[in-house]
Amino acid sequence: MPQGRRGKYLGFVAHEIKNPLATVLWACDLLKRMEKADRSGERAEKMIDVSLRSLRRMRRLIDDYFTIERLLEHGYELRRERIELRELLGQALEQLADKDGIATEGWSVEVQGELMGDPDMLKRALRSLLEHMARGSEKARLTLTAAAGELRIAAEQPPSPLIPPEPEERPSGDATGGVLGFALAARILEEHGARIEEREGVLCVRFAAA
Repeated sequence: MPQGRRGKYLGFVAHEIKNPLATVLWACDLLKRMEKADRSGERAEKMIDVSLRSLRRMRRLIDDYFTIERLLEHGYELRRERIELRELLGQALEQLADKDGIATEGWSVEVQGELMGDPDMLKRALRSLLEHMARGSEKARLTLTAAAGELRIAAEQPPSPLIPPEPEERPSGDATGGVLGFALAARILEEHGARIEEREGVLCVRFAAA
């Protein structure tokens, strides 16, 4: 990673971590000062839930940052396997529902074809792109289609802008910790010879030939 870019990302991540870290410290301090009997009550449970959300946010920020850095420094050896695109998307959708709390029922998935690449990293990239598109509305509905080596992700209410600016150029305070997700997805796809484009309000991923 170029030194200037590394400095920007490090500063950005450090800034993003400050609020959730303060929340965790505040909650732990309150729990410490509570009577022993109260620590198993409803108020304590809420503070624990808030702390866990904040810790997950920090973990995601740090994990995404270091993954981007490893990819840029060629410190991650990508596997090369043949993968069914539909299976890969199915796994990404399942993780969105289970881990990110995004309802994917009713989404249209009409894809076919194969990819050549690292299954885990590609799944991570697609999950981040789908999450980005789904965050455009409270009750998202996406349509996924693929043909001729291109995946098209359309949303009834797409985010604006469709392709976000660099993380450090965006407002801070992403409650999910996913603010580096799009940048990570773009880097993973670039490593696979793919690229992300915007066409008439639709997010398109152009894959290299399998």
